[in-house]
Amino acid sequence: MKIGVVGPLDSSKKIKEYLNEIDNDLEIKLYIREKLVDAPEVIVDCENECDGIIFTGCGVYESVRAKHKINLPNVFVSRGNASIVKALWQIKNSNINFNKFSIDVVDNEILSDALYEIDFDINNVYSMPYSNDISEMDYAKWHIDLFESKKTDVMLTGLANVYNCLKSKGYPVFRLEATRPLIRVSYNELKSKYELNKAKHSQIGVEILSLVDYKESMDKYYSNMIKRCDLDKIIVEYVRDIQGSVFNFGRDEYIIFAHKGAIENDINYNKLFSLKNKIKSIGFSLAVGIGIGNTSYQAETNGYKALKRSLDSSDFDIYLIDENKFLKGPLGLDSEINYSLIASDEYTIDISKKSGLSCESISKIIAISNTRQSKIYDTKELATHLNISDRSARRILNKLVSKELARVCAKGTSEGVGRPKNLVELLF
Repeated sequence: MKIGVVGPLDSSKKIKEYLNEIDNDLEIKLYIREKLVDAPEVIVDCENECDGIIFTGCGVYESVRAKHKINLPNVFVSRGNASIVKALWQIKNSNINFNKFSIDVVDNEILSDALYEIDFDINNVYSMPYSNDISEMDYAKWHIDLFESKKTDVMLTGLANVYNCLKSKGYPVFRLEATRPLIRVSYNELKSKYELNKAKHSQIGVEILSLVDYKESMDKYYSNMIKRCDLDKIIVEYVRDIQGSVFNFGRDEYIIFAHKGAIENDINYNKLFSLKNKIKSIGFSLAVGIGIGNTSYQAETNGYKALKRSLDSSDFDIYLIDENKFLKGPLGLDSEINYSLIASDEYTIDISKKSGLSCESISKIIAISNTRQSKIYDTKELATHLNISDRSARRILNKLVSKELARVCAKGTSEGVGRPKNLVELLF
């Protein structure tokens, strides 16, 4: 396992030294940034080169997370009771008389627990827990203002840049350090996340590709054979790219087996869009269903169910069903939704019983409403989202209104001929 440590030099070196004591087989690479605002600069390189990430503190972690979606298993080393007690003992051993101080980063609950356990004569404590909305220089100014107004005797900070700034100005400042117990806790948490991530990515993924409206005819026999050779070549190149295995069933179906990690990601979805376009350019349409499972049987079964969704859609969109029976799709489109095909909560089951609609339909409508951020539909909108006829959509809305699960909130007027349209608000 290769671990990237992101943060200031002092904390990073301490974390690396202790991790090497725990496991000298670990490969550890440091990505040093003293300022929180600079931490996002190294995250892409870190993710490309490592298996997991340890951030030296919550500030570094929050700074990166605010600007980058962290894809690798990751943790940060918090500052707990031991960090506070150690800093206070350092102050006492420095022969500084103090009974009031300012402290940043740590949660107030942790601070209260630490002060309860020690026998120090402390009158006033000023605390400012970490917030991503507060800059490092704001923290430094806060410490300085308290000290200059005689409200504090010393300063405790968990931020390296704040510590260096205050130290350079001659203020009595002490560092809240990453302690060995919390480094060990963070490492064990990272190992668990890493193993879980490996297990998830080792699940089976199946992609079922189906040629649509493919027909052999004698007058096109030879030209179709040439096209099929081109098509096979395109598919084999794609399968090689994701390091999968492909099996050809009949004249119009391919089943591709690969690891879940190679299939279930945006990069692969884009490859599939490109594959569909290439195949369309040589005269064939392609429907794609993706299945994920803990076994090849489960993955293949889910793949065929997803393929049916693709075949039923007007543009042969790509759908995915995972090991928990969640349907995701159409992949890559603004209308993409994610919902469970199996009702597991009493609320969905109750709505299904009252409305007479299936649990899957209720789950799908809820997911669509969440995506749209609106529960108001007219007949045509609902029909479009559910991929059904206007007549079927009108029947569903009427049924929901009759069961008091929806209400007519407005009546629209149609231009020209036709009946006025109702705007219906769902009440679930």
